[in-house]
Amino acid sequence: MKLRKLILISGLLLGFAQTIGAQNQLITYPAPQEAELKDDFTVKVRQPGGKWQTIATYPVKVDEVKEARHHVKLASMSYFDFDGEVEVSVTAHKEEIETARIRPLSYGITPQVSRNTLTFKLNSPHNLSIEVNGDIFHNLHLFANPIDRNNPLKPGMNPKKLKKNRNLIYFGPGIHTFPGDTLNVPSGKTVYVAGGAIVKGLIQVVNAQNVKVQGRGIVIPNRWAGLRIVNSKNVTIEGVISTQC
Repeated sequence: MKLRKLILISGLLLGFAQTIGAQNQLITYPAPQEAELKDDFTVKVRQPGGKWQTIATYPVKVDEVKEARHHVKLASMSYFDFDGEVEVSVTAHKEEIETARIRPLSYGITPQVSRNTLTFKLNSPHNLSIEVNGDIFHNLHLFANPIDRNNPLKPGMNPKKLKKNRNLIYFGPGIHTFPGDTLNVPSGKTVYVAGGAIVKGLIQVVNAQNVKVQGRGIVIPNRWAGLRIVNSKNVTIEGVISTQC
C-alpha cells in the first residue's frame, strides 16, 4: 500500500512539473537572411532570470493623415510567442528616453526606464504600442502572442510530411513570392504562414468557403493589400501579421 501511495504521489508531482514547464515557454523566430530590418529599436525578451534573446525588428508602414493628405511613415514591429511570464527590454537608438508610454493604457503597463532602455514584464499575451517621447508614428508595434497551437509542424516532425496534406498550403521560415504576385486560395484549404516566414504578395479568398489563413509569419503586400476576402464564407484569419497600408 505504501509503495502504491509513493508511486501515486511521484506521478502527481511529475505531472505537476510537466504542467509548470508547459506553462513557461518562450518562442522567438529568427528573421530570414535577406529580410529588411529596422534599427530604431533593439528588442530583447527572456523568461524571468533567464538569458536575453534578441528578436528581429521589421519596418512596418503606418499612415499619418495631415492636412487631408496621407503621409506614409515607417514604424517598427517585433513579435514572439510565450506562456507564463516574460521580461521585455526595448532600447531606443535615436534618442535618450525622456518619456515612455505603452498602449493600450488600460493594461496599466508602466515600464522602468534607464537612459535609452525601458523594461517591463508580461504575464499574458498582448498586442502593444511602445511610444518613446510621444512619437506615435515611429513607435514599436510589439506582438506578444500566445503559443501557436495551430502549427501543423509538430516538434520532431519531418516537414516533408506536410506535403502529403493536399488541403494545406505551408510557408516555412524564409522569404516566399507568388507568380503574378497573388495566391488564390480555393475552398477547403488552410494556408499556414510559419513564424520566421515572410510572404511577399497578396493572399486572397474569392468565391470560396471553409478557408483558414493562420500562423505567426508576415504577409507583405506588394500592392495595396496583404489579405483580401471577397464573396466568401466561413473564412478564418488568425495570427498572421500584415498591413493594408
